[in-house]
Amino acid sequence: MTDSEGSDVPSNVVDLAVAIELECAALYEAYGRSFSKRAELSTFWKLYAEAERYHAATIRIHQASFADAPVSGQVDPSGAQSFLRDLRNARVNVDRGGATVKEAMGKARWVEESAAELHGRTQFFQSHPQLAELFTKMAEEDAAHRDLLTTAEAKFG
Repeated sequence: MTDSEGSDVPSNVVDLAVAIELECAALYEAYGRSFSKRAELSTFWKLYAEAERYHAATIRIHQASFADAPVSGQVDPSGAQSFLRDLRNARVNVDRGGATVKEAMGKARWVEESAAELHGRTQFFQSHPQLAELFTKMAEEDAAHRDLLTTAEAKFG
């Protein structure tokens, strides 16, 4: 499957989860570039991007450790694929025109809320039950990130 820009959208749920984390990182890096004249704010976004890359690496480590585990059924990844496309479009828009602090924080809260909901939907990952605990923890972290963004907006806004 390809998105509006012709980029591949993974159909395997684990590959899709990694792609989402990396696209979150790319969006936050775009915010870092957008606020390059505000060093503290730019660094804030770069650190957020680093956290998302860490999530992607953690998923891959878990995937590798369970490489021989059986996959139990198929899951419809269309909601996550749509989320990935929305993330890519958001990043492209930031790269094209930048963002205000309010827009960036609002979009990032949406991203973290959506990621928390996605990671919390263990039925989405039912084909890989060995990853359920990891995604439950990631959902909790995403929710904490979302809440932190409200504080950050008050500081940087």
